[in-house]
Amino acid sequence: MVSTAVLLFKISFWLYVVSAAVYLACLLRRSRLWPIGRGLLFVGLCLHTASLVLRYLATGHPPFLNLYEYLLSFTWAAVLVYLVVEAACKTEIYGAFVVPLICVFALVAYFLPGEEVYVMPALKSAWRVPHIATAILAYSAFLVAFVLAVLYLVRERVESRVDSFWRARLPQLDSLDRTMYRVMAFGFLMQTLLIITGAMWAQYAWGRYWGWDPKETWALVTWFIYAAYLHTRITMGWRGRRSAVLAIIGFVAVLFTLFGVTLLLSGLHSYA
Repeated sequence: MVSTAVLLFKISFWLYVVSAAVYLACLLRRSRLWPIGRGLLFVGLCLHTASLVLRYLATGHPPFLNLYEYLLSFTWAAVLVYLVVEAACKTEIYGAFVVPLICVFALVAYFLPGEEVYVMPALKSAWRVPHIATAILAYSAFLVAFVLAVLYLVRERVESRVDSFWRARLPQLDSLDRTMYRVMAFGFLMQTLLIITGAMWAQYAWGRYWGWDPKETWALVTWFIYAAYLHTRITMGWRGRRSAVLAIIGFVAVLFTLFGVTLLLSGLHSYA
């Protein structure tokens, strides 16, 4: 059953790649084939969902345990968050940038070993699932917000160029800024729940709510960066460039929390 789950994920990966190519072609050639790209992305998401379900049935736990499983869930959530954003904003242009980035993360998972893994006894807790579920939702939202922040800076740079390729294709600055803020607010809520549920799980597993483990510390650093984004926007009126820069810095912290801590630092979270 696990081998079938791995196969389904690999098929969904290639559907994501083709979807990304269609989105990019629509961007570059002003094609109206956006529905094809969206349809491929949706079919890929369905197969990806089936892969996660089969893996859950085979192992008896949600696919959150090691880096391979985490990336499976993270890329699934990223596709879901993007499709919600596309539907809410009624614009497909973001897909030309978000979907290729999702494919990069899915490619990492594609080449990682996908054998069965099981939950360590110390980690069996009711807090584990909500903790990691909020993590993948937070980081997925921050991925989308990162792309929007980069697009904002690109659009701002070419705003005065009437014949610019990017000016003609990218949404208006206020639309990018508003969407970025909404996605970031959702991500921040999930990041807050991530830290709270993580503290409860740590109390259950290790007898303390906080221990300054490297991943705990970097999750908190990430929370502070996005808290600064919301604080400066709400109380100081920051918009545009400064907010976009904070969103980019925040996603760099996310990447280090996800990969840097896991691969470079040792601690209680070294397994995930």
